[in-house]
Amino acid sequence: MCAIPAGEFWMGSEAPEGEDNERPRRRVATAAYSIAENPVTNGEFAPFVDGGRYGERAAWSDAGWRWREANAIATPRFWNDEAWRDYLAPDQPVVGVSWYEADAFARSLGMRLPTEAEWERAARGDDGRRFPWGDEWVPANAAHRGGQRHTLPVRSIPENRSPYGLYDCAGNVWEWCADPYAGGLRSARGGSWNAHPPQLRCAARNAWPPDARFSNLGFRLAR
Repeated sequence: MCAIPAGEFWMGSEAPEGEDNERPRRRVATAAYSIAENPVTNGEFAPFVDGGRYGERAAWSDAGWRWREANAIATPRFWNDEAWRDYLAPDQPVVGVSWYEADAFARSLGMRLPTEAEWERAARGDDGRRFPWGDEWVPANAAHRGGQRHTLPVRSIPENRSPYGLYDCAGNVWEWCADPYAGGLRSARGGSWNAHPPQLRCAARNAWPPDARFSNLGFRLAR
């Protein structure tokens, strides 16, 4: 975990860059918090599966439990599926997890998902940089569209590290955040292995229904 002190940072983007949902660029304050250096990996998620935590009601929100029960969910979507072996090494980020599963995993450890503001501050630092490494796009610094057609092991690219010490905030997997978005969606940040470079900017936002379980969607922990 990386410790982030209480403070302010530049959040969002100035026109004409980015989407309307990133504007206006503004100063935002956060309290002190901690956030994981990298997205949760398959190896880190495995005890939640192998230990039967999917069946423990205490780990789940009310909505998450109803969804799990209704769909008989007991593992991430691609878990132990040979057809998806390129995503399933212990040091690759876990994918195929809904927001409900990510939230339950975090709860089971006494932790939570980061808010969008916490995620963005940890990814870009307090100086408002566009990418974790600086303002200029460097193709070799991230897993994105045009590279390998699957996730990479976390921390594979040392240059993809933020001012606060986080790895993989640009590319590899979109990361669920705690915040509701709009229309019942949940927010996600960071871009992914199949995202275009503009989507890998620290200010870029995305969102999906909380039951989405895609091969480009993972999460990291906060507290």
